[in-house]
Amino acid sequence: MSLLTPRVKKESLVLGQLHLSDNKCTAIIQYTKSEYVEISLLIITSQQNPRVMTLTPFLIFGHGKAIHRMGLNGKNHRRLVPGVGSSILLDFHFKEQRVYWVDRHTGKLYSYDKHISGLAVDWIWNSVYWTSGEKGEVKRIDINGKKQRTLLRHLTQPNSISVDPSNRFLFWLSGGMSPSIQRSDVTGQMKITLIKITEQLRALSIDRVDKRLFWVQFGPQGESAIASCDYNGNALHTMNLPLQSHSVGISVFLEHIYYTDSESRVIKQVNKYTGGEPHVVNIKQMGKPPVDIKIVHPLNQPTADPLSPFPGYSVCQCSEGFVLSMEGTYCKDVNECAHWNHGCSLGCENIPGSYFCTCPKGYALLPDRKTCQEIIPCERNMTKCGNGCLSTGNGAVCVCPEGSILQEDGQTCTGCSSADRGGCSQLCNPVTPVSWECGCLPGYQLHQDGKHCIATGPPSYLLVANLVDVRRINPDGTVDQILAEEPRGIIVALDYDPVQNNVYFASTSQKTIERVDIKGGPRNILISDGLDSPEGLAVDWVHRKMYWTDKRRSTVDCSTLDGLHRETIVRKGLEKPRGIAVHPLAKKLFWTDIGTHPVVECSSLEGRDRAVIARTNLVSPTGLTIDFTEDRVFWCDQRKGTIETAALDGSDRRVLSKNQVGQPFDLALFEDRLWISDQERHQLTSVHKRTGKTLQWIQGSMVQPASIVVVHPLAKPGADMCLHLKGGCSQVCESKMGFAHCSCFSHYILSADGKTCLTVDASNGTAGDVSCVLFYTVLQLTAPIFVLDIDECNLGIYNCDKNEECQNTAGKYYCKCLAGYYSDGQTCQGDRFLLLTYPGPYWHILISCPATYETYCLYHGVCFYFPELDSYACNCVSGYMGERCQFSDLEWLELQRAEKEKKRNVVITACMVVLVSLLSITACVTYCYG
Repeated sequence: MSLLTPRVKKESLVLGQLHLSDNKCTAIIQYTKSEYVEISLLIITSQQNPRVMTLTPFLIFGHGKAIHRMGLNGKNHRRLVPGVGSSILLDFHFKEQRVYWVDRHTGKLYSYDKHISGLAVDWIWNSVYWTSGEKGEVKRIDINGKKQRTLLRHLTQPNSISVDPSNRFLFWLSGGMSPSIQRSDVTGQMKITLIKITEQLRALSIDRVDKRLFWVQFGPQGESAIASCDYNGNALHTMNLPLQSHSVGISVFLEHIYYTDSESRVIKQVNKYTGGEPHVVNIKQMGKPPVDIKIVHPLNQPTADPLSPFPGYSVCQCSEGFVLSMEGTYCKDVNECAHWNHGCSLGCENIPGSYFCTCPKGYALLPDRKTCQEIIPCERNMTKCGNGCLSTGNGAVCVCPEGSILQEDGQTCTGCSSADRGGCSQLCNPVTPVSWECGCLPGYQLHQDGKHCIATGPPSYLLVANLVDVRRINPDGTVDQILAEEPRGIIVALDYDPVQNNVYFASTSQKTIERVDIKGGPRNILISDGLDSPEGLAVDWVHRKMYWTDKRRSTVDCSTLDGLHRETIVRKGLEKPRGIAVHPLAKKLFWTDIGTHPVVECSSLEGRDRAVIARTNLVSPTGLTIDFTEDRVFWCDQRKGTIETAALDGSDRRVLSKNQVGQPFDLALFEDRLWISDQERHQLTSVHKRTGKTLQWIQGSMVQPASIVVVHPLAKPGADMCLHLKGGCSQVCESKMGFAHCSCFSHYILSADGKTCLTVDASNGTAGDVSCVLFYTVLQLTAPIFVLDIDECNLGIYNCDKNEECQNTAGKYYCKCLAGYYSDGQTCQGDRFLLLTYPGPYWHILISCPATYETYCLYHGVCFYFPELDSYACNCVSGYMGERCQFSDLEWLELQRAEKEKKRNVVITACMVVLVSLLSITACVTYCYG
């Protein structure tokens, strides 16, 4: 038994501690009215009762005046320690198997600082951090009660502090008039504001696996949500979630978020990626509301190693392929190829953290990935091999192209250069000839499986032409809204415009094309003359046109989105055109023809440059759709029950699905799912867009589903959301990823609605009404009065910051941030990226290399990545040079000297040849004429 009695100043934090394994309170907390507070910490160990560290995750939370624990399944609910206070903050130290708490209201028993608003335990450096909301301070103390210090002062209502000791970051919420999320290092230095939010912020938590921050926010109208961002304040994601009380605690574990709801007295769980309906964790109703919450598990404190033979000590360890430096402070790459123990039969190439074997042309690696063997022609039964075969003891196996590897069947390849693209949903980036990494297009986030891309923003839904109506359907099959009804009509074609949020549909019975708002409302008839059987409709949301097929008139027509300037663009050779789709970015139009010679065709948007996509093995091709992420076209054959796909030029044609859908009529594609309307089963079906597998059905009361489209800001890329009414923005509108992002000119600030701008009163920093002052020069001539705009930018009578440039407009000017700077509503701040200029007309963004390239630069060089050039560069330390800092100064000089010597020798040789030639010519002239 040992007794520690540290002495700290009376304003410092005095903590209660609980031993998690034996459930006994091992801290005796006392304080007096003298200048110092005495903390007695009694640590009890026993040979008969050794400390047992469980790996089963469980919840700890405040409940009444006690701390309780509960399994993630709601079972094993019991009290850990009583008498801790009615409103506590808590955290834990997994390696020490202790929980820490403080009563933030009374200050009695556990703290003499009565205004504690946040508590966090650093399990690596064995410290406790807390925020004082009223004093505006962040403080720190060792867990043994020593070395108390104030890290930050003059903050605005700091609360909900969290720590990531692995990355040496502190995060906390800031209250007041401008709520924000702030970050500093663990010493209180390098303080920055990550995000400014108009909503009230509550309960901050860290996802240390994905390196993201999660928090709860409440809007002025009572709306609530759980939002998240990365450690730099980027990649913001918001999930709307109804919460009944502002008193909430939150904790993240693996793919779930756990939070307390004090109003309903429950603990709930929700998926951190997809949101959805929350799941109640506790089985029985709680008698008192739960407060604060933490998940106890080593994954939430990743360096806490319960199996370490040296508890209490921190030792740096390196991943495989790296070795600890002599100083023991960093890891450096091991060049396996230089050690000659790599096992490669011929070539070897080193990469950071690993290596791979190579073969000369005409040879390929055997499945052991080390031995090279000559490529031979394949036998007849190896029909899937397109790059030759290798002879092995188990028979012939296929050769895969560089960037792919052979799967277990010995015939199918997987990788960036193969048909499956390495299993990547969107982007496949080769790392080595036998490995790759998946990536996503802007607006999408990589799923935790490292392969699939998930669209950010609101959830998607479907628009379906249901013969007698047009309806919105959620992916789970629930009908959200009926937009238009036609009891005696036949509606089979529809599409929508994401810019003005209008749905366009065609009725073959009424022989009309109509328009309705995507939220419902009155219908507008756009075209009612000269239609016979409009069965296909497509909206060009970029060039603002609509196209439709008329099966009986055998034409493809187009007009503006208001039904004006109508013209027939394709007529010749058409029989019964049906489905139609437009690719505005590629400026191509695609349609199907179900006549006696069925075909899938394409042309330009004007109907010129017609080309055949597919003509053979077709019976009745009806609907088709475009995959804009991969530039592929998909179509279905209603009579054959097949679904096929090809590149936009008709190459690489593949059968995706056979006999899985009874009578497919139309298709829609988003993310990895291909949606199909099945007119035989009167339902919607979805399959994976590459494999045709993972068949899913949407059960619903549909009469006859026909055309379908997916509605999401990313479903129709390239839309200019500022085209219509400036996207609702009062000053500056920028279209990004299907959204209109509003901003303001310099000296204006964006209001809470995110659309309008307010002037900033320099005297008191408050926002006032917008007042626009236009400057004109009026010239009185003999003719009527003319108004001439003054170019303030040319005349130099503008008032822009040094980080801004002047932009002249009619009657006024505005200040625009230079490249690399962003507006905070008043001034232009430096970007989070470092900007470098190179000779030439381009600016290049320079960011840090990914973790896999940390050792790309040798001899302690710093690696940087240029996204625009898709290349890496090194910043070498003094004494080293070269593309990867591979040469010392002396080696570099020797190479330079050798190169100069080579050039000098070439020049001397050329001069000697010229001199000899001149002498020869002179001798010939002298001999002939002398």
